[in-house]
This record gives sequence, C-alpha cells and structure tokens, in this order.
Amino acid sequence: MKSAPILLAAALCLTGCDRLAPREKKLAAPPAGVAEAEARRLLPPPPVKPQRQAPPAPLTWSAASGAFEFQGKPLKAEKLWRFEGSTDGFVASGGEVLPLDGAGMRYRMVRPDPILRSPKGLNVDGHTRTLVIVRLTRLLPGQAWDGTVFYTTAAHGESAGFRARPAFGSPPKPGETTILVFDMQRLQHGGADWTSSIIEQIRIDLDDAPGGEFAIHQVTIAADPGLPVEPPAALAAPANAAKPAKAKASAG
Repeated sequence: MKSAPILLAAALCLTGCDRLAPREKKLAAPPAGVAEAEARRLLPPPPVKPQRQAPPAPLTWSAASGAFEFQGKPLKAEKLWRFEGSTDGFVASGGEVLPLDGAGMRYRMVRPDPILRSPKGLNVDGHTRTLVIVRLTRLLPGQAWDGTVFYTTAAHGESAGFRARPAFGSPPKPGETTILVFDMQRLQHGGADWTSSIIEQIRIDLDDAPGGEFAIHQVTIAADPGLPVEPPAALAAPANAAKPAKAKASAG
C-alpha cells in the first residue's frame, strides 16, 4: 500500500504530459514592400542640407583699421562718420539723434516719415565716390521699412527722382547689425545724375513710421573697389570742342 502515493504521482505526471502546449499565434507576413518601408522608418533621418543663403554684403567693418574693407583692403573714403561721442553734424526731422555711450549714434523715430540728414556742404565728387555705406543695429522694432538714400546737388534738392535702394543689406531685426550698401552708380531713379554731380548732402530714410530705433555705428561715402567708372558725358570734354590753334611757322 505504500506504493499508492508513488502511483498517484506518476499518474498526475502522465496527465500533465498529455496536455497540449498553447499554440503560438503566427502573424501574417506583411505585404511586399511594407517590411522595407518599416525598416527605413526605423533608420535615423538623413542630414538636412542647409538652404542656400543670400550672399552676405561684400564689405566689412574693421575696428583694427577703423575703415570699411573689401577683401581685406580699406576702401578709399571721402567722408567717414564714426559718431564717437557726437552726432557728427547729422540731424533728424521727425526723430531724435544723440550720442551713444562709447561710440555710435542713437536714432529714434517719433513721427511719420522720419528723416536723417548728413551735414551740408559735403563737396563730394560723385564720379569717384559712388558708394554710400551705413552700418547700424536695430534697437527697437519698427514699421514700414523704407531703406532709401536721397541726395542734393547744386542742380536739385531732395527729390523722388533722385534716389537709391540698397544693393546689399536687408532690413535688420531687433538686435541685428547689418551693413547697407547703396551703389549710387545704379540709382533706382536718376540715371547717371550722381556720377555726374558734386554731392552736397545725403539723406537716409530707414523706417517710414514712428516707433523704431537704431544705433548707427558708421556712415561713409567711398570709392567703389571694383572696376573704375567711365567718365560721364557731363564731365568729358565735348568731341567738337575747339582746339587751341597751333602757332604758324614764321616765314623763312
């Protein structure tokens, strides 16, 4: 009778062995192409190619040389205002100008159509000095960006018929410093007037509405570092101009 527990245990073991193991569920094979797509999804994304940026202004300001430079060489400047402790004779209409601590000029626009003017009597030869360059930082956001340079000569005052827009440089955002380069050989309106004139004064329009504020670091009127400009017709000697008569040879 002692063998009864042993027989019972053996019977339970056999009973357990007769039970079927649970069937594993088999997933259907994914359609063709799905597995490859899933594998690609799990891969790290490819690096994003940088978008093409607008070319930077070809000119830079060098604190070491105290001048605007092109390819590491200083430009030939007829006028250069650095605003070191003063406004250097610049005045504002519809705005306020005052020196900044250190260097630069603060320019606040308080009324519509604010205007910034240089001193008068510049006496700049527009034929050899064809760039107007403004380096500035926007301090406060503004509205209705303008970005235009006007000028006066002995023949005309400020006029919409004689003006230029930047060849390089875009409207700066608050805290952003930019260099606006005006190529006065290629006026928006006025043709070759600048290059055939003596420039008496320049006017710089930045925002066209009140509220904005800038730190203006430097303004210059300089020579174009590129190819020389052909002499304008107004400065060239007329082709039919009378030539001095040659002295007649004395009779022998």
